[in-house]
Amino acid sequence: MSASAIVGTEATPARTALRARAGGVPVGAILAACGLVAVGTIAVLHLDRLAFSLCVFKAVTGLPCMTCGTTRALARLARLDLTGALAMNPLAALGTLALLPWGAADLALLPRGRALSLELSPAAARVARIAAVVAVLANWAWLVAAGR
Repeated sequence: MSASAIVGTEATPARTALRARAGGVPVGAILAACGLVAVGTIAVLHLDRLAFSLCVFKAVTGLPCMTCGTTRALARLARLDLTGALAMNPLAALGTLALLPWGAADLALLPRGRALSLELSPAAARVARIAAVVAVLANWAWLVAAGR
């Protein structure tokens, strides 16, 4: 017996939708603010120009970690050098840029007590998880090939 039959409510079919949900947490605005703080901190402190590497994984294995080049990518984004940012770490650059419209939408919805919410069907969620793993592995392979 399903949970909806026990409670006496009709189960809604699972589907994929992007909606402005009332009372939702503005995750996009929070992440965009964190991204802006990170980009600003890197730009002001010139953390991309350190004379040493902070990557323990690279020091031990000689290979770049999955996030190698992120600091340099964010520094290039701060200078509006999109090509340079993509060369340093494509996934970090594109992920940071994706936060801009999401954060702006959440900020626009915030006065009305709403936030963007992405609801995925089980099949779409499975595809999204697989795509995320493929994107991370492809980005890592690119970083290894580029010698980051």
